[in-house]
Amino acid sequence: MDAVNGMVQAQEQAEALTKHAQAKDMIVLLKSGLVDNSLLCELAVHPDFPRLMADLEIYVNGIAGKQVQSANAIIDAVSATIMKQHNPSLSDPQLRQLIAAHIDDDSFCRYVIQQDINKIALDLREAHKDDFFSVPEDNPLEDFLQTADEVASEGNDPEQAALAFICKRLKLNLKKLSEEEKKWLKKIAQKSDLLKNPNPQRGRK
Repeated sequence: MDAVNGMVQAQEQAEALTKHAQAKDMIVLLKSGLVDNSLLCELAVHPDFPRLMADLEIYVNGIAGKQVQSANAIIDAVSATIMKQHNPSLSDPQLRQLIAAHIDDDSFCRYVIQQDINKIALDLREAHKDDFFSVPEDNPLEDFLQTADEVASEGNDPEQAALAFICKRLKLNLKKLSEEEKKWLKKIAQKSDLLKNPNPQRGRK
């Protein structure tokens, strides 16, 4: 009995050490900047996240796999009996139904998990469709060229065109800005990736 208790305690200690190491790794990841922590939090608090984790746990632990394999064994036995007694052609409707009922447990579980992820991903995308840093419906490059043409027609320089473009993207009225505000906006605009590469980029807050 003491030996059994000792084994149980040793297993519990090993699991505790593993969880502690995983927690440290998670903290390192969150501090690394390699992932969007805000998005990760949104993922974790999504109403369907517990279902995703449950389905993932079922797949990883092989819980559903054993049950599916048992069901497949029954189907295979019935199919073998029918083949032995009646020798139907492979196009026989009843035989085809039995063949179709045979489940690939790995593909089925991964399909369920993928459906969970798809639902959450679509909801998150919908929640952020109006974010400033989301990809706009219009084309920034086309918008930039149009603004440049408009400013050029007024006899202004390229720098003024860039400034007008930035104001348009930020929904600012350039004509209402003071000279000091324009000065600072020019300095900020010089560091903008939007001017260096006006093609749409997906970003987040």
